[in-house]
Amino acid sequence: MRLQVRRFGPDDWESARAARLASVRDGFGEDSDFYREQAALDPAAWRVVLAEHVRFGAVDDGDRPVGTACWRPGPDGDGQLYGMWVAAGFRGTGLADALVEAVDAAAREHGSATLSLRVEPGNARALAFYARTGFVAEPSPGPGLLVMTRPVVARPVS
Repeated sequence: MRLQVRRFGPDDWESARAARLASVRDGFGEDSDFYREQAALDPAAWRVVLAEHVRFGAVDDGDRPVGTACWRPGPDGDGQLYGMWVAAGFRGTGLADALVEAVDAAAREHGSATLSLRVEPGNARALAFYARTGFVAEPSPGPGLLVMTRPVVARPVS
């Protein structure tokens, strides 16, 4: 099976919605308020999200979403990676690396010098993955999500 990461534009709202709902279902369940809130967004709202944020996704051979990751500018002008998700059956396949590379390229395109993300401190698998891809934990001011940052990777010289 060959997976390809692609950027979703406003006209790809159905694919972006499917990927987002799959990730929220996996993380919070269909009975959560967060899932119901995301599921209730209409096509116009999805188009706005996709016009204002950079969202990448991957689907399997059956056109089912298997991964997603997003980029947006942070308050300091640098980039934030958020909404990272890879379906359980596709973890360890390199898909997560491809998603981070896509987000890194978007950050570079927008002039970001660094990428930051927030992750649950107890999510050992995610912490190990992010550390392997160059993210470093910032000093924590207290309990809550852990912030990790890394420099945006310089574009290779061709």
